[in-house]
Amino acid sequence: MKILCDGRVGLKIKHFTGTVIAVGLSLSACKPRSFNTVQSAEDGGFAKQFEVTRFADCTDSKGKASGGFDLVWRLSKSGGEPVTPYVLGFAGSAESIDGQKLEFRSVSTIDEPRYIPPAVKPEGSFPVGSYTVYSLQYPDSELASGWGYQRVNGQNSKIVDVTGATFIVPKSQDAGAFATRYFLRTSEGKTLEFKCQAVTDAVRARLRTYLTPDGSHGFKGDRGPLSSAKLPAQKSTPAAVGTSAPALDLRPQGRPANYDVQFRHERIYNCGESGAVDVIWRKASSAGAPLSPKEQYVLGLAAKLKDAQTMKEVAFSTVSMDSAPAFHAGTEPAPVNYLRPSFEFTDAEVKGKLSYHTPVNGLIAGRTFASGGTLWVPANGEGSPVSVAFALGNSLRGPAFQVTADCIPTSDRIGDLLTTCVGRESASGCKR
Repeated sequence: MKILCDGRVGLKIKHFTGTVIAVGLSLSACKPRSFNTVQSAEDGGFAKQFEVTRFADCTDSKGKASGGFDLVWRLSKSGGEPVTPYVLGFAGSAESIDGQKLEFRSVSTIDEPRYIPPAVKPEGSFPVGSYTVYSLQYPDSELASGWGYQRVNGQNSKIVDVTGATFIVPKSQDAGAFATRYFLRTSEGKTLEFKCQAVTDAVRARLRTYLTPDGSHGFKGDRGPLSSAKLPAQKSTPAAVGTSAPALDLRPQGRPANYDVQFRHERIYNCGESGAVDVIWRKASSAGAPLSPKEQYVLGLAAKLKDAQTMKEVAFSTVSMDSAPAFHAGTEPAPVNYLRPSFEFTDAEVKGKLSYHTPVNGLIAGRTFASGGTLWVPANGEGSPVSVAFALGNSLRGPAFQVTADCIPTSDRIGDLLTTCVGRESASGCKR
C-alpha cells in the first residue's frame, strides 16, 4: 500500500489480461500540478520563456529516422525574470513502430502515479520499475495559444480534464531490451510504441531538474541540441481565403534527424490550393551548435506549386541557393520586375535527403534529378504570379520545366530575405 499524490491510498495489483494496474509512488516523489501564465499566442511568447531540446532520436519499423522526443525547459518566469533552467515538460514528433504519426508539446506536466501499463509484444510482463511516467497536461489557455498540442495522424487528441496522455519513458540505458522502447497512452485509450535512443547519463542529469523551480537542481550544463519539431498549431479560426492550409510541410520526407536542428523553414508565399513557398534558414551548424539570431542566414528554398492552367505540379526543397545568378532557367512569368534566385541539387544532398524534388519530364539522358533551377518572385513583394523553373540540362541555360501559380506574400520583407540575407557572409547585414 502506498500514498498517492492526491493523498489517496493506492494498491499495487498484479496485471492480468484486461486488468488495470494502479501503480503507487511515494508522496515524496510527487510533483504538484501547476499551469503556466500564457501571455501571448504561438511561439513568439513561448520562446521568451522556454527552450525545446532533443533528448532521443527515433526510428521507424524499417530503421529509418522518424523524428524524436524533446525536453521543454523553462528559462524565465512569465514576467521575464531569468531562472536556473529546469525541465518543465515534453514534446516530440515521431512515428510509432506501427506507422502512426504523433506530434505533441505539453508545457504543463506532472508525475503520473497511477497509469495503465502498455501491453507488450511479444507477450510478457511490463517492467514497471524500469520506467518513469509523466502525465501530459493541456489547460485550455495553452491549447488556445498553441503552446500545447497533441495530434495523432494529424487529428487532435481528446483532452479529458486537461489530461491528454501518459508519456512512458525508460529510466536509463540499463533497462535491457526495454531501454529503447518508449510508450504513449492517450486519454482515449490508444497506446503507441516507439523505438528510440536509450536515456543516457547526460539526459538523466537533465531530467533530475524536472519541476524544480527553486533552483535546487537547476541545470547549468549542456541542455542538448535545439529542436524545431513543432508543427503549426491548429487554430479554431478559419484560414483566410486564398491562403494554403497551415499544415503544408515542404521539408524533405525521410530527412535525417538533425535536419530540424540545423534548418528552419519560413513561409513567404501562400498560394491556396496551388501550394506555398518557403525560405530555409540555417539556425545551427551541421554539428548542432546553435547560431545566435544575428548569425543565422538564408541558404535554401522550398516550394510546392500547381499550375491551374496546365495542371503541371512540382515540389522541391534544397539547402543550396544563389541570390544573384549569372543565368536563369525558364522565363519571366509576367512583364514586370522579378527577382530570380537560383537553386541547385547536389548528389550528396539528394542522397542524404537534405534536398529533393518531385519528378519532372524532359531531363536529359543520364540525369535522375535536375541540376538546379530558378524561383521567379515579384521584386515589389506584391501578390502576383510566382514561378518555379527546373533546368532540364546540366546548367541553367537551355530548356526548362516550369510551373506558375498565383500567390499571396506573407510579409513585406521577401525581397530582403532573397537578397541581403542569403549566405553566411550576409548574416550581419540581413534586414530581419
